[in-house]
Amino acid sequence: MKRTFNHIAGQYRTETSGNVAMMFAICLFFLIGGLALAVDLSNAYSAKQRLQSTTDAIALLAAKDKTLDTNAKVTAAAQALYDATYPGSTGLRINIKDVVRNGDQVTIVSQNNIDTYFSSIFGRSDLDVGVRSTAVFADKAMDIALVLDTTHSMSENNKIGNLKSAANGLLDTFDDLNNDNLRVAVVPFSEYVNVGTSRRNAKWLDVPEDKEVCRMTRDVTSRSNCRRVKRTCTNDGVTSDCSYNQCDKTYGAPYETCRTATWKGCVGSRVGGYDERAVFNGRKIPGLNNVNCATELQTLNKNMTTAKATVSGLRTNHETYIPAGILWGWRTLDESVPLSSNGPNVKKDREKVMIVMTDGENKRSKNGKFHNSRDVRAANAKTDSLCSEAKRDKVTIYTIAYDVNDTTTKTMLNRCASDSSKFFDASNASELNKAFKAIGDALTELRISA
Repeated sequence: MKRTFNHIAGQYRTETSGNVAMMFAICLFFLIGGLALAVDLSNAYSAKQRLQSTTDAIALLAAKDKTLDTNAKVTAAAQALYDATYPGSTGLRINIKDVVRNGDQVTIVSQNNIDTYFSSIFGRSDLDVGVRSTAVFADKAMDIALVLDTTHSMSENNKIGNLKSAANGLLDTFDDLNNDNLRVAVVPFSEYVNVGTSRRNAKWLDVPEDKEVCRMTRDVTSRSNCRRVKRTCTNDGVTSDCSYNQCDKTYGAPYETCRTATWKGCVGSRVGGYDERAVFNGRKIPGLNNVNCATELQTLNKNMTTAKATVSGLRTNHETYIPAGILWGWRTLDESVPLSSNGPNVKKDREKVMIVMTDGENKRSKNGKFHNSRDVRAANAKTDSLCSEAKRDKVTIYTIAYDVNDTTTKTMLNRCASDSSKFFDASNASELNKAFKAIGDALTELRISA
């Protein structure tokens, strides 16, 4: 009996071809089924990720736009967004299952039914994927100072025009928010800042009286032996031909001429370290007679039309002293005198932001109350100090280097920014627009809650 059993077992071991084929067929069936299921599950995972991104985006949109107040409206907006983001996709059947509003918070539950490619062999022709997203939108209380370079170099290659376009695009973004808690100041700068002649009698200003200045002069009665003298001039780093005619001259009798030295709104710097402090504290800021400066600054204002008019009216002249712009940008955001940012119905807990744009390095430096020296290292050190002091005062600083070739200046602007992500190196008009847009997006970003 035992021998018979061993004989049969031996035959079974030696004749296995049919068994192997059957086992291989069974294994192959499960292998193909597993691969098919894996492919469909992978597609479902990708579809869920796309649906999550779309649902996040539509939740943000619904949180901001309260006219999306029904499931049908939100579904239509979600499908339009999905189709625009993933053109040509098929098998997508988005369905907004629920929209729950709770104050500034919106929760959206969505579902997407997708076709399967292989799982139908198991009797499953489609799969459902579902996600949930909650977004919070509330009008931020925010004050923003645009500190804009309007020096002579900005007149080259229509850079001032490009700046106006980019800055006004940012203001359009703010305008679309309809946020009554958002205010904007505009601070144009060159060597000096213009605070406006209407502030002449402000207690924090020390403006000299207008006075008549006289000198002796003589008129030229004749010229001879004229010849062309070649000469090159530089203004704010821009070189130009300023050749002139030189003649032998004959003069008439001398006589006295007089003119009035007036104040045009330009202010200089305080001494003794007070040029690094935003607050008044009883130390008056010097007004400078007979000095020209940039367009008058605009203090914080909710009206974006007013801000856009100020930007559109920018004009260029003179050389660069960046500390002047930063100091007065900081002052527009400060709660105290000289440019108190406090006012009726102003929220105390508000974010303070400064956006500093320049197209070149410091060309001027401080000399007492004037900015007529040329110690670039001193001007850069003053820039560093003011940026540090403003950030210590909880001002968030964004900086933009526009067509700047000087590495030292770009490094300084990077240091000035609150962090490296808030520094933008824009080499042309397109990149300048992108920089302002990125800043606008960052400042108006809605929040997906965890």
